[in-house]
Amino acid sequence: MEETEKYLNGLIHNDRKMVAAIYEAFFPKVKSFVLNNKGKEEDVQDVFHDSLMYLIVKHRESPLKVNSFEAYFFTICKNIWRRTLKNKKIRVMNHDLAHYVDKETDLGLFILEQERLEFYKEKFQLLSPNCKEILGSYFNGMSYEDILQELTYTSINTVRQRVFKCKAKIIQLIKEDCRYRKLKK
Repeated sequence: MEETEKYLNGLIHNDRKMVAAIYEAFFPKVKSFVLNNKGKEEDVQDVFHDSLMYLIVKHRESPLKVNSFEAYFFTICKNIWRRTLKNKKIRVMNHDLAHYVDKETDLGLFILEQERLEFYKEKFQLLSPNCKEILGSYFNGMSYEDILQELTYTSINTVRQRVFKCKAKIIQLIKEDCRYRKLKK
């Protein structure tokens, strides 16, 4: 946690040495990920910079409580790159509509998506171990038949009921939180 605070405070205070240390420590991994996933050199710079901006904005809003700066930062980079790829695909499909989103709007939408993802993960952690396991399998694309085999339920109907009840529980947890209305908009 101490290293994370050092990096975040360095970003907030525009400490050139700390920003250089972040680039040196994490840029190669981000570069490798982007280049191995249909990216170009200039994309790497954009993703890295946008991720740093996201951290600055979020940390200024309210101090981030992150255990591993590297894991958190890399996840942000991956999510920004995936969103960029998705937007590029949409732009290619809609080239006649000239549907382009400027950088600020795109970053704002990413911040909202990231907040929603973190909110969902927080609520997911409140579920019982059984619900986490069954929903994790279900959301990762496992069929009811595969879940039946892996988790040794008695029937497909039982698996369906458990998935339904666990989904209902996470929805309830989400809707009971006062932040839900804000993130819903």
